[in-house]
Amino acid sequence: MDGLPPRRETELADGVVALVHGDGGGGMSNAALLLREPVTVVDTMLLPEMALGIRAALARRGRDAALVVNTHNHADHIGGNAVFAGVRTIAHPRTVASTKAMLGPHLPDLLSQVMPRFAPRLAGWDTPPAEPVRALADELPDGVEALAFEDAHSAADVALWLPGDRVLLAGDLCFTGVTPLAVHGRIGRWRAALDELIALRPRTVLPGHGPPTGPEALHALADYLDRVLAAADEARAEGLPAETVAGRFDAGAAAGWLEPGRTLVNIKVALSEKNSTPFQGEHHVGTDGATHHRGRLLEG
Repeated sequence: MDGLPPRRETELADGVVALVHGDGGGGMSNAALLLREPVTVVDTMLLPEMALGIRAALARRGRDAALVVNTHNHADHIGGNAVFAGVRTIAHPRTVASTKAMLGPHLPDLLSQVMPRFAPRLAGWDTPPAEPVRALADELPDGVEALAFEDAHSAADVALWLPGDRVLLAGDLCFTGVTPLAVHGRIGRWRAALDELIALRPRTVLPGHGPPTGPEALHALADYLDRVLAAADEARAEGLPAETVAGRFDAGAAAGWLEPGRTLVNIKVALSEKNSTPFQGEHHVGTDGATHHRGRLLEG
């Protein structure tokens, strides 16, 4: 793990461990361990050497992974899948279709552009796609529910809910301390998904990026997305470019979050939704499972 950001381990509940990577900025996502049968790894971070740290966290507890869940297809959540070769790895079918669509010889260069901090480690980046499973909850440990949302943050995002502990493993449906990125999703649908997560009344939330938190993170992100949607409404009503409204954007509680430049992208996505026009980074997953990309921003 030489030269990689530090990873912190936090027990969220009995048998539920968060692996929090760095400050949650680009390329630094979280993972989780469910130490109930079957022992489950939730997301595998960006690089195999990062995932080796996940495996080591299991070994210190005398456990081996029996199942891996990919919450969505972005590279910084699936890059360590190969470290768990031989372990069943599952994901929503749309996540698998999106993963297969993005893989190719062009991908390492694209990832290096998006995440220059890790560029020296991204040459030859590749990952085995998960197995598509629609009824994910049937595969998970007892007491763990799978909540799937399509076209929110990505083509499909899965959050894991532990109602007995009131712990929500939100994946990238939640960010805290880091500006989210909706380039492969829909702002309006993401905002609606947050309402469903808030209604669960979680006690503890593990976001995809940033430290473990409480339900306030869901409210803060909902407020931020409301502001993005309002900025898009303003741009549309006044005929303004997204850059103009982004320049005077009031981020509210999200002011000071990392990666603030993502707000311009998010406003463009919201504006394209309202105008029913395609955005450069959007994708479409057809009923046949094929994913067609107009652009590939593959993290966050």
